[in-house]
Amino acid sequence: MSKKLLILIVLFFVLISSSVFLKQLNSKDKDIDTDVKGGTTDPCIELEETAKKEFSSLSLTQKWYVKSPYTDINSIDIALELPNDDINVTYELNEDVFDAVYENENWNINIPIESLEDGEYKLLVKSNVCTGTISKSFSFNVSHPVYVVWSIDWEGFDVKEEYLKEMDRISSKYDVPMTHFFNPYIYIYLSKTRAQYLTDWVKERDEDSIGLHLHMFDKLVEASKVTVNNNPAWGSPTGKGHDTPNSNYAYDDYKKIIEWSLLQYEKNGLEKPTMYRAGGWFIDEENISVLKNLGFRIESSGRTHYIHGSNQLEGPWNLKDTTQPYQMNSTDQNITNKPNMNIWEYPNNGGDSWAYSSDGLIKKFKNNYNGGIANKDTIVTFISHPHWFNREGPNIEGALKYVSQYSYSDDNGPVIFLTLDKVHQYTVKL
Repeated sequence: MSKKLLILIVLFFVLISSSVFLKQLNSKDKDIDTDVKGGTTDPCIELEETAKKEFSSLSLTQKWYVKSPYTDINSIDIALELPNDDINVTYELNEDVFDAVYENENWNINIPIESLEDGEYKLLVKSNVCTGTISKSFSFNVSHPVYVVWSIDWEGFDVKEEYLKEMDRISSKYDVPMTHFFNPYIYIYLSKTRAQYLTDWVKERDEDSIGLHLHMFDKLVEASKVTVNNNPAWGSPTGKGHDTPNSNYAYDDYKKIIEWSLLQYEKNGLEKPTMYRAGGWFIDEENISVLKNLGFRIESSGRTHYIHGSNQLEGPWNLKDTTQPYQMNSTDQNITNKPNMNIWEYPNNGGDSWAYSSDGLIKKFKNNYNGGIANKDTIVTFISHPHWFNREGPNIEGALKYVSQYSYSDDNGPVIFLTLDKVHQYTVKL
C-alpha cells in the first residue's frame, strides 16, 4: 500500500468520526433545550394560571349597598388585570349577561347602584381562557335606606351629670348621633354658669345637631312680652306653663315667643335652628305658619292621636304609626298629600322612651321596618328626655341595640343612624 493511499484512508475515518460526534452533540443540545423550556412553551397554560390568580383575589366591598347620599360606595367596580388576547370576560347579574370592558390593560366591570332595583342579587364573573372557563360568584343586596333618628327633647330644666354621661355612652356605643331639640328656658331658669355648661355640652358634640323645643313656661312667655294664657292646660305636676299648649298663642304672640327664643340662641353662640318640636306635641297650623315664616324647615311634633295629662286634653294629631315625612298643608297639619307650605313634618313614629318600654319602641320600629330589603326611603324617629334618663336610658338603649342589628355601617342591613337635618337633606334632596 502506498503512503498516499494510507493517508486518504485515515482522513476518511476522521471525517466519519467527526460527523458522528457532531450529530450526538446536536442531539444533546436539543435535549437540553427541551428540558429547559419544559411545559411553559404553551401560552394557554400561562394565561390560565394568571387568570386563576386574578379571580382568586376578587371580592366585593360589602353585602349591602344602600341608595343614599350618605354612603360613599355608589357602584360595584371590578378590575381584572388580564390581556386582551385569547381571553374575554363577561358577568351575569341575576342571569342577565353583560360584557366587561377592556380598558387601560384591565377588564373592567362597573355597576352603578342607582341603576339597580331594590332586591337580592347574584353576580357571576366569568372568563373564557383559551378553551377553558374560570368564574367566581357573589351575592349582595340593594336597598333604600332606613334612617333612624334619636332626638332629645330638652325641657328647660337642669340635667344630672350622670345622665349626660349615660347619653354619651349610648351614643358612642351604637354610633348614634343625637338631634337635640334644645330649650332656651335654661337661660331664665338656671344659673348663668350652669346654663352655659349645658349649652357647651350640646355645642361641642360635633356629630349632633340642634333644633328648638319650647314649653310655654310663664316666665318665658313674659320674657317675650306676651300675656300668659294657661287655659287650657293638659295638667302636669310641673305646672307654671310647662303643660300649656303652644297652640294657646295666636300668630302674633307666638311669633314674639319664637323670636325671643331665636335671640337667646344668638346670644349664647348657637346657630339659628331650622328644626322645631312643640312641648306635649301641642301645636296648630297657625303656629306652624309662624315657624315657616321665620325660616324653620322641619316640624317634628306629629304623632298618633292621643289624650294627654291629668286634664285629659286631646292632642291635635291623628297620624299613623307608619306615617313618613311629608310637606305640610296650611289648613290641616294632618293632611299628608296636599302640600302648600315650605316646611316638612317628621312624625315621632318611633315613640318616646318615657311612655314606651324597649319592647314598645321596638314594636313601633318594626311597624315601619321589619328586616330585609327596604323598597323606599324610611325614617323612624325616637324621642328621649335627658332629665329622666334614669328611667328612659334602659328603654332607648334596648331599642337601639335591637335596631343596630340592621346597621349599614356593620354591613348587616340598610339602617343608617343620622341627625334629622341630614335626613331632611338626603330625602328632600336639598
